[in-house]
Amino acid sequence: MASFASKQLTMKFIALPVILIAISCSPQVNYSTYGEEVSPESPMTTAAFLTSVGSDSSEFKITGTVESVCQMKGCWMTIKNDQNQSIRVTFKDYGFFVPKDIAGREVIIEGNAIKTELEEDMAKHYAEDAGKEYDPSMKNEVSIVASGVLVRDI
Repeated sequence: MASFASKQLTMKFIALPVILIAISCSPQVNYSTYGEEVSPESPMTTAAFLTSVGSDSSEFKITGTVESVCQMKGCWMTIKNDQNQSIRVTFKDYGFFVPKDIAGREVIIEGNAIKTELEEDMAKHYAEDAGKEYDPSMKNEVSIVASGVLVRDI
């Protein structure tokens, strides 16, 4: 008859491989990095971000889904939140771009954000790049100048 101690030892030897298999089978999320390195931990949702951002530039890290990307070179993108509000993302010092085919993908963005009113010419330019018709409401926007972007791999 096996002793209590030997039963515990046997259970530990069985439990360890089971735990290791469970860990290795859990889905691992991988990202591609553009610009500066960004940690994937603790980003804000776009909804929380939009209630926090003001007319003074502030540092934020947010997560969202890409709505559209500049189809000329990937020099800007927009992400939307649950309330259908767009957030424009440009890239610090025009120093990096994102792939043009990432619409619908999850991203984590770190950078400085601000609420602004665009000049009409710039708003028209953005609308043209996105293949949309210009609407005067496009002048009011929340934007982020990203220092780094993580794009979730497929």
